[in-house]
Amino acid sequence: MPVKSVFLHLTRLWLSGGRWVVMLAGLVFFVWCSVRAFQRQSETGAEMHEQERVYLNAAIETRRDLAPDFSKGVSQPLNDWLPHRTDGVVRPLWPWLAAWSVSADHPPASASLSAVDHQVLRSGKRWLFGLSLGFLLMLGLAAARGFSVPAALLTILTIGFGVLLPASNEFLPDGLFHLLFLLVWVCCIAALKRNSLWLYGMIGFFSALANLTLPTATTLVLVFIFVSTLRWLWGLIVAHWFQEDRTTLWVWRNHWLGMILLVVCHLITMGPMLAHATERLGDAAPFFWRWFDDENALRQWTAAHQTRESLLAVPAGELPSYANFLESHASDAVSERLSQGGLKMIEAVLQWPWSLDSLPLERGVFVAVLTAVLMMLMLIVWFVAPRAAHAGQALHPETAPLVFFTVLALVVCALDFGWDMPVFTWGSRHLALYPPLVLSLLWASEALVQRARRRQMGLPIFVMYETILWALCVLAVLRVIAVLQPASFTA
Repeated sequence: MPVKSVFLHLTRLWLSGGRWVVMLAGLVFFVWCSVRAFQRQSETGAEMHEQERVYLNAAIETRRDLAPDFSKGVSQPLNDWLPHRTDGVVRPLWPWLAAWSVSADHPPASASLSAVDHQVLRSGKRWLFGLSLGFLLMLGLAAARGFSVPAALLTILTIGFGVLLPASNEFLPDGLFHLLFLLVWVCCIAALKRNSLWLYGMIGFFSALANLTLPTATTLVLVFIFVSTLRWLWGLIVAHWFQEDRTTLWVWRNHWLGMILLVVCHLITMGPMLAHATERLGDAAPFFWRWFDDENALRQWTAAHQTRESLLAVPAGELPSYANFLESHASDAVSERLSQGGLKMIEAVLQWPWSLDSLPLERGVFVAVLTAVLMMLMLIVWFVAPRAAHAGQALHPETAPLVFFTVLALVVCALDFGWDMPVFTWGSRHLALYPPLVLSLLWASEALVQRARRRQMGLPIFVMYETILWALCVLAVLRVIAVLQPASFTA
């Protein structure tokens, strides 16, 4: 049989179902490794961080909200049943979820944890692990529909073992925040490609859930509002002064109605917490924690100012705020904290400096290789591939807003999270940028490969691309094998 006929036959087998067999086998392997890694870490255990105790006590306090008394009405008991308790730092969603495994007569956790306390901790960690694993499986299946098999597998391997699954080994909301932050990011990208109104609602809803988990996803939403507003302005100019481009699915008339829907969904979801914060602290959105120099100062302030009366008693000149922070710090100190925070963010997310002679491989190695692959594909599409003959062979009409949003969001969010790093020394909130970064690189690479394929690009280019992705999958599996060793399973 000729070589070409064999190749065509194998291609038909692969496209008709072979790729899904490989993908499902990869997902089964991923689940097995994830469960083994979680069990191993559960057996070895880890020293409990003080912040975990804080969330445990918050869950115990929240337990009484789960039995509302509707004999006194409907609206107030329902409002109290929803996640709402906050002290300005601890957000209510994770304590509310963990409270379902707390008994009604559970005493507050002390320095020496009881057997019942450990049971709640184990239950919370299993719940976080199950949520993260289920989300990763759905992400893998969704990626397999639009990506190649190695790209889909690499997505869940890097995001799962790089960020989400390690975070589930602590009784902290970081893993839940990573998941919700990624959902907000995906919805923003989808809304910039095709701004259906329901996507604006999803951005508002998921960003509210993220803000109910940890502070804060608002910066990402503000970047989306800025970029989408610029896109609306350009669409308005094109529609009225130039010939309108009818190939785009982004409708500029939907923008402001979508913004209203985004804000409404966001405020409705966060309403109970905002009302509780106003009643308890005198401020619907207290950001006092942002204006301290270190975690110890934050703890002392929070311990001394937990009520509305204590906060109102603080003179306006001593209340932590942006204006008072600028008055008490030189401009050089502010710039240094911002720049140093950004550098620390890069080092933490990419695990820089790298040590390539040890396993597991650092997260940044995958980012560096995927960035190089994306740049190589850009050069090939622009200078080597045949020109686009029609719209289906061209880049997506919203490529410019997508690229602008991705770069701007990464930079702004890195500076935002970096500013808080001296205060939030616990957990892994800052790693929320890693999943969107990896997914964006793979998403962009796959989009370029699809355009090059439609332009009848030579087969060696695609073989080289798939080979690199499969090699990265092998490196990711080596990381998984290292994780399965007796060493601690940490992010």
